[in-house]
Amino acid sequence: MTWHTGHETINGLSLFYRDWRPPEPTGLPVLALHGSLTQSGSWIALAEMAQTLRMLCPDQRGFGLSEDPGSDTCAEFASDAIALAAKLLPARFVVMGHSFACSIALEVARTSAHAAAAVLVDPVLPMRKPTTPPAPPQIAYADSFATFEDAMRHFRDTEEGAWPGDTLKRFTHDVTLRDSESGPWRLPYTLERLRRLRAFTASPASDFNLFDKAKEVRCPVLIFRGGESKRFPAEAEQPFCEAFASKPTVVVCPTSGHFPANTEIEIVAAALKRFLPAR
Repeated sequence: MTWHTGHETINGLSLFYRDWRPPEPTGLPVLALHGSLTQSGSWIALAEMAQTLRMLCPDQRGFGLSEDPGSDTCAEFASDAIALAAKLLPARFVVMGHSFACSIALEVARTSAHAAAAVLVDPVLPMRKPTTPPAPPQIAYADSFATFEDAMRHFRDTEEGAWPGDTLKRFTHDVTLRDSESGPWRLPYTLERLRRLRAFTASPASDFNLFDKAKEVRCPVLIFRGGESKRFPAEAEQPFCEAFASKPTVVVCPTSGHFPANTEIEIVAAALKRFLPAR
């Protein structure tokens, strides 16, 4: 089993993708959408652990090796994902999103007749009073690192939860980019790009509302929550699940922070394979 990689022109921009193609796949293929701090490489470890699941993992607009058209609506991200799936996947697929991409996954699930199910990995659901306005985006770290150890330290210092064994090393290797063998290790986005996205998602124009989208989703939903996650705290689980027409299946990864698909890969892979509809 190997990864296939390439670029496709989608909605006028070049999108890079990784495509895990087992010779005898089980279950429906998965369209996997990364979060705002990573790129398609964040799914490598999960795909290789699951082995028999077809997983199409694009770099979303403005991330990794994909072009940035300068726009950030959830509808546009979802349109990219649906169009890429139409080119590369069979008619029916499962959409999976991590972090901010959980809104994109729900948008795909509610608007595409080809999405048979949705999987949400640690959606961002901070619990605050409705009258409290969103805080302005604060990003105060570097986007490149002189050494690989410095890059690892960045993720260790900025993320909660446990990173057992070599999971931090593997994650850092899979999500950072390097332009040459002697060049610095850099994050898969520019800070300007991330600030722009966060400013939009915190603005009145944002269409990333998870609760509104949840109400319109009619397909089965699987949710993973990091037990130590600050983005999806335990008290947010019940009200979010109650927003869906049918109760989602929830799997808690007890020692994980925001990246359970990287830190407790065995739990996520096993639950994902149990959940996926048949081909």
